[in-house]
Parts: sequence; C-alpha cells; structure tokens
Amino acid sequence: MKDLRWPLLLALALLLSACSSKTIEMYTLVPSTQPAVSSPYRHSDLRVEYPKGLADSMSSRIYYTRSDLTRSYYRYHQWSQSLNRLVMAQLVETLQRSHAFGHVLDYASQAGADYLLETTIYRFEHRITPQGSFAEISIGVRLLRASDRGLIKSRHFDYRIPCSSTDARGFVQAANEGMQRLARDLIHWLQR
Repeated sequence: MKDLRWPLLLALALLLSACSSKTIEMYTLVPSTQPAVSSPYRHSDLRVEYPKGLADSMSSRIYYTRSDLTRSYYRYHQWSQSLNRLVMAQLVETLQRSHAFGHVLDYASQAGADYLLETTIYRFEHRITPQGSFAEISIGVRLLRASDRGLIKSRHFDYRIPCSSTDARGFVQAANEGMQRLARDLIHWLQR
C-alpha cells in the first residue's frame, strides 16, 4: 500500500495543476496603413537596424507600473514575440507601404543600402495612476548614411495614450494607437 501512495499523490498533483493552469494571451502590434508619400529618399534603399533598449524591456513580457519606483509584468499576457522584433517588423512594413524609400530591408538582409535607421526603445509600458491608465511609448530614431554611418538627422518620439481599461488588453489597444501615431510622425519626419 505504501508503494502506491506516492504515484497516486503525484497523479493527483498533476491533475490539479492541469485544471488550474491558465492560458497565456498573446498580443501583437498592428502595422500602420500610412498612404504613399513623396520623399527625397524614394530612390534610395533603407535598412532598419534591430531596435535597442533595456534588456528586460525587450522580452515578450508586457510591463506595467503603478509608480516610478516599481515595475511589474502581466503574468498571463505577453507579446507574441520580443518587443524589439515587433517594433522592427512594424517599422519595416510601415516604411514599405509608404514608399518613402525605394526598398526597405530589415537588419538581417545582406543587400546593400544607402541609409540605415537606428531605433532605441526607451519606454514601452502600461502606466496605471489614480488619474487613469496610459500607454507610455518613448522611441528615438536616427537616420544614418550607410557608407560612413554619418548622422543625417535624429528625432525622439514620446506618446502617452489613454487606455480604455486598466488591464493588458486596454494597454495593447492604446499601444497600437501610439504605434500608429509613431508611424505617421516618422513618415512626416522623413519627408522633410
């Protein structure tokens, strides 16, 4: 009888853990549908470099904060890929659709490019305050000549978008709105 007790306890523990497990919801960023534009770079090729940022922020975790001193992540909600991959994919697709450049390549392409777009993600998180819930996005971009990596221009974009709710879903909806604004502002900035 003693030999059967451990296998039965193990089977019961596995059964209970399977019943109580919760499904992780996966989220993504939706590419912008910016219209085609006239750009001084429309006959040039651009490579979008892999975005940089704080290592822990570039994971698939969705972060939230209730104060400047603390930071947590949603346990059952996460990005479908790492945040820097999602941002890069959205930038590449947005720039391709805009026709601001002749060709838009991602960082892995071996093809030559005339220009490079460097991106740094400074903040991409859900801020929950007594006044409301916000998606806070802070991204810096730099346009460089590929030949000598000389800086042509740079810009910092900051967005604080109100969320429809204080949960992960409300944050993701607001973050997508913020990324739509970034796409629009980036295209306008590149036109000048």
